[in-house]
Amino acid sequence: MAHYTNNPVFEIADLTQVFDERMVLDIQHLTFEAGKIYCFYGANGSGKTTLFEILTRLRTPATGRIVFQGQEIYPASDGLTALRSQVTLVHQDPLLFDTTVERNVDYGLRLRKVPAEQRRHRVIECLQLVGMDGFQKRKARHLSGGETQRVAIARAFAIQPSVVFLDEFSANVDHANRNVLESIIRAINAQFGTTIVFTTHYLEQAYRVADEVIHLFRGKPVHSPVKNIFHGRIEAADEVARFSNDHISFDVVSAYSGQATVTIPAEVITLSVHPLESSMRNCLPGSITHIIDADTHIDLKILAGERFEVTITKRSFHEMELRPGMPISLNFKASSVEVYE
Repeated sequence: MAHYTNNPVFEIADLTQVFDERMVLDIQHLTFEAGKIYCFYGANGSGKTTLFEILTRLRTPATGRIVFQGQEIYPASDGLTALRSQVTLVHQDPLLFDTTVERNVDYGLRLRKVPAEQRRHRVIECLQLVGMDGFQKRKARHLSGGETQRVAIARAFAIQPSVVFLDEFSANVDHANRNVLESIIRAINAQFGTTIVFTTHYLEQAYRVADEVIHLFRGKPVHSPVKNIFHGRIEAADEVARFSNDHISFDVVSAYSGQATVTIPAEVITLSVHPLESSMRNCLPGSITHIIDADTHIDLKILAGERFEVTITKRSFHEMELRPGMPISLNFKASSVEVYE
C-alpha cells in the first residue's frame, strides 16, 4: 500500500476499474496538492472520465483506496460528507435546467438553504467570474455552447468548492470561447486557490493551463504523451514476433500471439535517406507529410503505411535537409516497440 502524506487534497492508491472483463483503470498512486491545477491528458478511452466519476464517487472502483483531505472516501466512507460539500464535477456536455441562468447558478445554494439576498450576490459574483454578469434572466436554452459551459462553471463555483473537476471543458466550443474558458480557470485558481483538475485531448492546452500534466494511456499514468499507437495482431514464432495490420508490418519482442495494441515512442525512431545497415530490425519506407518547429526540436509526420510521428533534433533536421514530400526510411529496434495485450 502506498504511503500517504499529511495534507494532500486527494490521494489514490492501488485503484483499478474493470468494464466487461477489461481493465480500464490501473493507478498505483497519485497525489493532488491543494491549490494546484492538474490536467489528465489522453486519447478517448484512456480512462479520464471514469477516473473523475470514481473520485467524485459517481462510480465505485473495483479495488483501491481514495482519501480526501485526510479522510477515506473509499472503501470507508468517513470523508463522503466533506466530499459532497466541497467537490463538484462539470461534465463535457453540462445539463442546464430549463429555467433562467440565475436559477441554474444558485441551484446548489438553494439546496443549502442560503438566504435569497446572499444567493443573489453570489450569483452576481460567479457570473462576473465567467464574464456573464447581466445574463441572470436569460433562458438557459437560448445560450450558445460556450455560454452554456461558462454558466455550468459558474454554477459549480457558486458553492465555493475546494476542488472542481472539469471533464473536457472546451471540447465543444470554438477557439475564441476556448481561450475565454482557459482564462477563467486560471483566474479562479489564482483568486481563490481552488484545486482544479481537468481533462483534455488538446496537448497544448494541457501545458498552457495546468501546473502539472498527467498523461493517461489505457488507464495508466505514463511519463509522456503516447504516440504512434497501432492496432493489429501479433504472430509469435520461435524467437521472432511480428506485428501487422492492413497497413504495416514489423518485428516486436513479445511471447504473446493475438490481437494487440503497440506503441513506438517518437524519439526512438531513426530517420535515414536510404535504408540503414544496422542492428535495428525494422526499416519502413515512407514520405514526410508535415514538418513542425517545436522550438527545441522538430516534429515530423510521416506516412509509412500508417501515419507516424517522429521527433528529431534541429541539427539532424538541417543536416539531412528534410522537406515535405521527401521519401525517407524509418528505422527502429524491435525492443523499442511497447506491446499491450
